[in-house]
Amino acid sequence: MKHVVSSSLGILMLGALLAACNEDTTETQPEPEPEPEPECVANADCTDASKPYCEPDLEACDVAPAGGAIGWGDGSSGSVTFTKILSDNGLREPTDLAFHPDRPEIWVVNHKDDSVVVITNPGDEAQTSERYYDEAAMHFMHKPPALAFGAANTWATCGDGDNGGDDFMGPALFTADLSIFAKSTPGGLGSHLDMLHSTSFCRGIAHEADNVYWVFNSDKASIDRYDFHADHGPGNDDHSDGEIYRYAKGAVAGADGIPSHVFFLDGMLYIADTGNKRIAKLDPSTATMGTTFGGFEPVTRRNMEGAVVTDVVPAGTLEAPSGIEIHDGVIYVSDSAQGRFYAFDMEGTLLRTLDTGAAPGSLAGMAFGPDGKLYFTDVVGSTVYRIDPR
Repeated sequence: MKHVVSSSLGILMLGALLAACNEDTTETQPEPEPEPEPECVANADCTDASKPYCEPDLEACDVAPAGGAIGWGDGSSGSVTFTKILSDNGLREPTDLAFHPDRPEIWVVNHKDDSVVVITNPGDEAQTSERYYDEAAMHFMHKPPALAFGAANTWATCGDGDNGGDDFMGPALFTADLSIFAKSTPGGLGSHLDMLHSTSFCRGIAHEADNVYWVFNSDKASIDRYDFHADHGPGNDDHSDGEIYRYAKGAVAGADGIPSHVFFLDGMLYIADTGNKRIAKLDPSTATMGTTFGGFEPVTRRNMEGAVVTDVVPAGTLEAPSGIEIHDGVIYVSDSAQGRFYAFDMEGTLLRTLDTGAAPGSLAGMAFGPDGKLYFTDVVGSTVYRIDPR
């Protein structure tokens, strides 16, 4: 039997369907939430010292970016503040500075007159400074290119010269005790604690441990490692326990008039290889004991053969690298020819640059202070500056 739907029932069903389709099914949309106010639009808005950097994409305060010690902006001289710590007032072509590890002091070496300036409470209202000149500085710190603090309140430097032609030069150890340093001694040899003599035209120095230091030997195009062992006391001259080891002869090159600083970290020596326009890394553990070499004193002298020296920043970016510091996993370099600071990661990738506008030959040594900021010397302007990123 066929089932027939009446026409009236069909009409009713069609009407209901049309009515349903005509109903307003639009859902009520929620009001859009207002965009959050930016936390910052400039670094000055970030007052929390732990997050001093205004991240431009997020408009939020953040930690400083990698390499931020030389600025967070476009790398121009106006992107940071160069705060003058000391100018003239005893500074005479300063080539390097270092912070005393236990006292609020910056020690600065002067290339022009072989003197030292100690700045106490640097950057504070209570800041003072005093120049010191050791009676035998003409030999023990002649034209110093660099200094490095070591163990037990001592520090070391070296001389960029050849002692008048006989090459009797090398690093010298001093005390930071100001009741002893730069005071006369009976033998007329000044206040130095020790000196070893196999590095003429020294251009840089770094501390390893105890009384062990690394130096850049521009005369032999090598890196030399010195162990003073026990010092001989102020103004004496017993060097019999000294040891000198020469690495990578011919692998580095200096440039006259420009310090070539070195930095020791985790068993590796990082080198501002000025003449080769690169940053290099020396791995001392790859060397083996070689032949002896001669010198003026009866001390241990050995060539270390086969040391591996690798490029960290190959030639092509830097013109005359001079200062080098490593801080928070970043390698900072000053370029004497360009008047520019560079920041690289530990593999040599460029992170950022900072143009200072300084004259060629101005930039050399630098050091990080307890405040985490970078301080540097202006050789030409005889000034010490601090970089304030904002």
